Amino acid sequence: SNTQINWLHQPADTIVLVNQQPVTETALRVARQRSGMLTADISAQGRDQQLLQRLIDDELILQRAEELGILQADPGIRKLLARSAIETVVSKSQALPVTESELVAFYDNHQAVFQTPARFAVQAARFLTAEEAMTARRQILTGSRLSETVSSADGAVLIEMPRSLLPTHMLRRYLGTGLTDAILQLDQERLSQPIAQDGGLYLLHLLKQQPSQVIPFQQAQSDIITEFRSRHRQRALSDALAIYKERADIRLNSSLLEQLARNE
Repeated sequence: SNTQINWLHQPADTIVLVNQQPVTETALRVARQRSGMLTADISAQGRDQQLLQRLIDDELILQRAEELGILQADPGIRKLLARSAIETVVSKSQALPVTESELVAFYDNHQAVFQTPARFAVQAARFLTAEEAMTARRQILTGSRLSETVSSADGAVLIEMPRSLLPTHMLRRYLGTGLTDAILQLDQERLSQPIAQDGGLYLLHLLKQQPSQVIPFQQAQSDIITEFRSRHRQRALSDALAIYKERADIRLNSSLLEQLARNE
């Protein structure tokens, strides 16, 4: 820095310029908070001198990185910069107080978010022929258990799965999407018709069903606050991006995009 600098064009708390880039008192204050280097051996003035020199060194290194194109070429650095910019954009929305009336209104309008999932207790078996599957079905309707019908049918297999109540995503893990969707169509304590799949015939027995339940407001309040702030965060970011795009000059290379599409 020197006395010829036009300080009016720089931040009011500029301490020093490094190749016309300001190092500010705000940056020094943040460095103080993070350093924790003030001891009996270092005075406040000595600490600030060391921190200021470190800030100057950092600025020189960043400027060199920019000259080398590292900021543009390194995806990791670009991701960190983008994340930092996002946090800056949404910080104000996250700091706003939330009233209970806002939470109640949000809870009332998003009941599906704050509910326990439906759960099902299911037995399933695979048979080799439609005749064996229908025979087993008739036996179950007259009081037999699915496991008993499997033991008396050649090549039939009882699918191993927990007897406890399971949410839908766990059913899909054991039975796959097709059979799980069929279970969702059954009434409680109902038995499916034989379902052809993967070269076999399946019987599904819905033993018990626990419907989804909305969690009471007081019990779900912490989750409501988290979801409320998360959606405000996304809205703040979307609004900011909409403004940036409106102000930006964005031009697409249509011919290159078409060429890339043809090559895929």
